[in-house]
Amino acid sequence: MNPGSYYLYEYESCCRRRNLGFLQISSHNYSYLLTLHVKNLPIVPGEQLEVYAFILENQTLTGSPVALLQCSGQNLSTQLVISGERFPHKRTLKHIDGFIIFSITQNRSQHWIASAVPLPDFYSFSDCSLSTEESLSSEPENPSLSEESLITEDTVSETVSEAALSDASIDVASTEEVPTEETPTEETAIQDASIQARKITHAEISTLPRRFWPLSNNSFLLHGFHNYHHLLLVKEKDHLWLGVPGLYDPKEAQVANLFGFPQFTSSYISILELTEEECENSESFGHWCRYLM
Repeated sequence: MNPGSYYLYEYESCCRRRNLGFLQISSHNYSYLLTLHVKNLPIVPGEQLEVYAFILENQTLTGSPVALLQCSGQNLSTQLVISGERFPHKRTLKHIDGFIIFSITQNRSQHWIASAVPLPDFYSFSDCSLSTEESLSSEPENPSLSEESLITEDTVSETVSEAALSDASIDVASTEEVPTEETPTEETAIQDASIQARKITHAEISTLPRRFWPLSNNSFLLHGFHNYHHLLLVKEKDHLWLGVPGLYDPKEAQVANLFGFPQFTSSYISILELTEEECENSESFGHWCRYLM
C-alpha cells in the first residue's frame, strides 16, 4: 500500500456487499497514522473491533493485529497511530496489501476490508502474530483503572489542545476516585537497582501487551507527547508504570485523572537525560503516571 485513501468494504463469506466508508493512511518515519471514517456498521454500541494489517499470500490473508477499537455507535470516525513493527513479518507499508477489521463478538465470516490489491473469489485468514499469549480482548489485570483511552467519539479523535485541557470543566465531586498501585518513590528509584526507568516513543506503546495498545489514542497522552516528545516507562520487577510528561497543577491533576493518569511524580527527571525540548525548567515538571500491570 501507499499513503492515501482506500474504500472500506463489508465482506461476508468472501463476497463483497457494500461500501461503508474509507481508510486514509499517512506515514511518518516508521509510524503510520490511520484515519478511519465508517457509517452504518452492523454492530451494537460498545462493541470492540480488531484491526489487522495483512498481506495476500496465494488465497490467504496473512495478518497481524495493529489496534483495538471500542465503538460508541454505528458511525465511527477516529485516528490511530501504529508502528510498522506490528505489520506482518515486520514489513513496511509498501509491502502491506490492506487492512481487515473483525468484530470480537461476531462471527468472522462478516468483516470489513480496505485493500490495495484485488481479492480472490475465495480466501481464508491467518493470524501470524509473533505472540499469541495475550488476547486483544483481555481485560486489564488492574480492573480498578478506568480505560478512557478506549472511548471512540463519533467525530475524528484529535490531539487535545493545551487550551482545551486547561479549560476543561470537571466536577471533582462527581469524578469517581480511581485506586491505583503506588508509584515508586524517588528514594526507592535511586537506591533500588531493580527499578528501571527510560524514555520511550509513542510508537513503542505497541511493544507493550496488546491490551494497552489503545493508550496510543489517549488524548491526554498524545497531548503530553506532542509537547515534550517522550513518554516514561518504569519497570519494577514484573510491574510497569506509564508516564506522560507535564506540569503539575491542581486543575491539570483533575484532567490527568479523568484520562487515567492519576499519579504525579518528578522522581525520574534526573536519570532520564532529558533535552531542552523534552522538559521544562520548573519544579512543577514531572510525569503523570498510571499503573499498567
